[in-house]
Amino acid sequence: MISKLLGRIFSKRDPATLYISIDELPNPRDWGTLDFAVGGKLIFSEDVNLLAGSADAVLDLMAPHWQTIQSSGYQRIAYHNVSSWLQERIEQKLYRGWTADRTLSLQIPLGGGIGA
Repeated sequence: MISKLLGRIFSKRDPATLYISIDELPNPRDWGTLDFAVGGKLIFSEDVNLLAGSADAVLDLMAPHWQTIQSSGYQRIAYHNVSSWLQERIEQKLYRGWTADRTLSLQIPLGGGIGA
């Protein structure tokens, strides 16, 4: 089901693109499904509270999948239904990475990157 949804949202799936989308759910209200995929491969799909006032919930969902995301070889990011402020926070995290205690690192990861 997720693959079909991603196929409709991103009709041409490029293996060098990290696709990030939020599908809003009607019930329960103000919840959605956050999907991360590279090309046609789904990295993770998790429910997220859309009323959360910060990016922490999304960043926490990304943390366990950090190595998979970075080793995927993505060169650019495509968003669907993701607010610009959240896109900025996601890109900061992807660019800088995590330290052992899951705080921001100032190092640039070698396995992936953010393209135009």
